[in-house]
Amino acid sequence: MIAYEKPLPPSDSVLIQVKRSDGKIMHTYSSISQIPATGIPLDLGEYTIEGTPTNKRLPLFNRPSYGGSCNTNLNKSEANVTLTLKQANVAVQVNYSEKFKSEFTNYTTTISSPDGSLTYGSKEDRLGYFTSGPLEIKLTYTDKQGVVQNKIQKIDATSKQIAPGSTLALVFSHPDEENGGGNYEAYYLNALGKTGIELKKALTTIISTGYQAKSYNDLWSAYKIGDIRTDGTGAIWDVYSDIPLGKAPYLYQPGQDQCGSYSGEGSCYNREHTIPKSWFNDDTPMYSDYLHILPTDGYVNGRRSNYPYGEVGSASWTSRNGSKLGSAKSTLGYNGTVFEPIDDFKGDIARIYFYFVTRYADVLSKYDANNGSTEEVFNSNDLGLDQWTINMFLRWSKNDPVSPKERVRNNEAQKFQNNRNPYVDHPEFIEKIWGSNASNTAAKSKMVKVYYKVK
Repeated sequence: MIAYEKPLPPSDSVLIQVKRSDGKIMHTYSSISQIPATGIPLDLGEYTIEGTPTNKRLPLFNRPSYGGSCNTNLNKSEANVTLTLKQANVAVQVNYSEKFKSEFTNYTTTISSPDGSLTYGSKEDRLGYFTSGPLEIKLTYTDKQGVVQNKIQKIDATSKQIAPGSTLALVFSHPDEENGGGNYEAYYLNALGKTGIELKKALTTIISTGYQAKSYNDLWSAYKIGDIRTDGTGAIWDVYSDIPLGKAPYLYQPGQDQCGSYSGEGSCYNREHTIPKSWFNDDTPMYSDYLHILPTDGYVNGRRSNYPYGEVGSASWTSRNGSKLGSAKSTLGYNGTVFEPIDDFKGDIARIYFYFVTRYADVLSKYDANNGSTEEVFNSNDLGLDQWTINMFLRWSKNDPVSPKERVRNNEAQKFQNNRNPYVDHPEFIEKIWGSNASNTAAKSKMVKVYYKVK
């Protein structure tokens, strides 16, 4: 029996050979249709069945090639053998951002390989198939001044971007587009195309590899770059005092207003472990991980203590910017005291928590309260969080989208400790992992998106 991945290959594009264990070819079929419906007669023994693509290596649109092999040991008079033929070449698609298309004209992309080339016109939406690399990608377009521009990018033959069976989506963006439509695709290369726990595990590896642990004291310096307000005051951006559509009740100048002791709100700012350090026993490297430690008012930080974030039903205390401490509302799914930030920063907090349980997934189980810890939100399962927390953080992240403030902070994190919060760069990953439609099965095919900003 022969099984195929979709789409079905043309019947004349695969050569089927049955080889005995000593290498002798017992049967050859030049097309799938030649295989007898009654089966292939063979003596008992060990065999290898191979499917080899026979279509030309020349790059072609809408022309995937297929191949595969399997081994079988025939030890009875009848047996069913399944040979799965998988895509053997790489599919390449070319896209342009809307701003690129509105600003430039006469744009085409030519992709060249050792076997030949394909040219994608401005309206070409078909997949082009290439058997081998390296690939040279040449973008030609006319700019607003009427000057013809040529830009060339290259992808090495050994790159995972063009692994057999994958789909490479090239996206060209305008130089004015923030992040070039997604400049950090190379960083997330091994995550794209994945969903569910497979995606979360890939992200754990990505954001942990090359991580450079810093000292707790080093955070003060990082705050002076990654946590500065954009209103011209040069002050620290404190999520516990800022009022986005109003005037902050107090401002802190970086360095000179560091805590020290405090007597009330407005005294000084310190380092807030959004995931309380008591929850992970003051362990490193999370003790000084910039991506979850925010500069905040010291007094409000103290009032929050190590209570979990949540939604307050009845407040016992309210900060000057509206952050609340009190008993959880009855519909939250949690009974106890919670701290609720203002709506404008709930998404920030949610994405920080999704980061933490991804970055430290390999050690999270020992901090789960069910294993003796004092924390209130961790779960030793693959998702890393208790369900009430997941439900709440999904709402918070959706209702408070990623802000420029978070992007600036994420860029500083990369410079400071050599990793990023993937849920700031790719908030859609959150739904793919924790959302109601998240799949925890491995994807059968991988699409890699690579973004190029025209300079």
